[in-house]
Amino acid sequence: MSRQIAMRQKLAEWLNQYGNAASDAGKLRGAERLYKLASTLAPQWSVPWYNLGLLTKNTGRWEDSLIFNQRALSLNPGDEGACWNLGIAATAMHDWPEARRAWKHYGIDISDGVGEVMTPPVSACVRVNPRGSGEVVWGERLDPARLVILNVPLPESQHRFRDIVLNDGAANGTREKAGVQVPVFDELGIWRASEYSTLRVTLRMPNDEAEHQLAQICGASRIGLEDWSSIRILCDKCSRGNPGPHDCRANDPEEGTRRFGLAAENYEDAVSVLHDWMALSEGAQFKDLETVFDARVH
Repeated sequence: MSRQIAMRQKLAEWLNQYGNAASDAGKLRGAERLYKLASTLAPQWSVPWYNLGLLTKNTGRWEDSLIFNQRALSLNPGDEGACWNLGIAATAMHDWPEARRAWKHYGIDISDGVGEVMTPPVSACVRVNPRGSGEVVWGERLDPARLVILNVPLPESQHRFRDIVLNDGAANGTREKAGVQVPVFDELGIWRASEYSTLRVTLRMPNDEAEHQLAQICGASRIGLEDWSSIRILCDKCSRGNPGPHDCRANDPEEGTRRFGLAAENYEDAVSVLHDWMALSEGAQFKDLETVFDARVH
C-alpha cells in the first residue's frame, strides 16, 4: 500500500512540474488540468493546491482562488505564499473575516473587529496594467492588498485618480521617495472604481509660485493634479528595476507650456479651479481643456 502511495505521489509531482511548465508558457487551461490531476492523486500534498490558488489569483477568479488557498493552507499552515494569496482573494471578495484571519496568520498586526480591514496609511506605489503599458503610480496603502491611487494616471492606463486597486504581494522594482527605496507592486485589478474623470489641459505656467498656487487651489477643491510633461517613459527593464540614471527618454514639453492632467468629478469643477488660478497668478493661462477618460465609462 505504501508503495502505491509513493507511486501516486511521484506521478503527482511529475504532473505538478508539467503544470508549472504549462503555466510559464501561458497555457493556463492545461496547467489547471495538470494541477487538478496532481491534487487528485495526492490530495494531502499542498503544492498543487497552492499552484491552483496562484493561477486563479493571477486570472482574477477570486472565489476559486479563495477555496484553493484555503485548502493549501489547511494542509501546510506554514505556507506563507498561500496565506498571502488567501488574504488577497478574501479582500477581492470583501470577505473581511477571512482576510483578517489570513493577515493575522501571516503575522501582520491587524486590529480585531468586524468589517473592512484597514491598516495605518503609508505611501506606496503600484504598476497598473503590468502586462501592458505598465504605468507606475503613487498612492496610499489601505491594507496589505489595496492601494488608493493619488496620482492622475495617463488616460491610456484606463485608471483614475482615487481608484482603489488590488496589488500583488511580490515587489517588482522600486522607486525612490525622500531618499527611501519604495517597492513597486503589480496591480491585480480595480477593487473599486473612482468617481473622478480625467481631464487634459495645456497650461502656461509663468513661474514656480504659480505652480504652487495651482497645487494649493486643487488640493483645497479636492481636484487631482499631475504634471504630465515631466513623465519619464521607461523601458521595461528600468520600469521593473530601480530607474536611476538611464538612457530612457522623457516627454518633451511644448515651448512655454506644459501639459497637465486634472481629476475632477465634473468638467465644471475643473474650469472653476483654473479660473480661480488665473485670477490669482499673473500670466497664468490655460487652453485645450478636455475630458480624456470619463468617470461614467467603467
